[in-house]
Amino acid sequence: MDELTLRKAIELAVVTEQLGVEYYTRMERKFSDDSQLKEIFGRLVKDEKSHEAQFKKILEKTEEDDKLQAQYEKYQFLRATAISTHLRKEDFTEKAEKIDSAADALGHALAFEKSTLQYYQAMKDILGESSQLQEIIDAEKQHVVALFKVIISDAKFQGTGYKW
Repeated sequence: MDELTLRKAIELAVVTEQLGVEYYTRMERKFSDDSQLKEIFGRLVKDEKSHEAQFKKILEKTEEDDKLQAQYEKYQFLRATAISTHLRKEDFTEKAEKIDSAADALGHALAFEKSTLQYYQAMKDILGESSQLQEIIDAEKQHVVALFKVIISDAKFQGTGYKW
């Protein structure tokens, strides 16, 4: 079993945000003729870049030797979550190419954010309480809530800083 560390968890968070930037940039281009969708995905690109920068700062403050041994069952759950279709770049890119409607694009974005959140919460379950990891989880929760609000109410996406 590979040793899981808080540092490795945060490094994965950075990569995940980069995947989000890639996906949301594709969707922004794909739906460039729909001003509302273009704006939503453009805002998500900015938010993901902001999260990436935030997580890189957290990474700089995280000790290299912060190691915790995971229980086998918890570690296996984390691995299963990591290879879900929403976190594998190949599947992620393939699905992005097949999206042809606003509902699909927003639904896929919500599924990605929920999968990412589930992964980070599984990390927290294994690694225990961590202010750094909680910061990442809180950022992902904001995207889930904001996207859900847009989907169910057709509201304008305001970004993760918007309080409603």
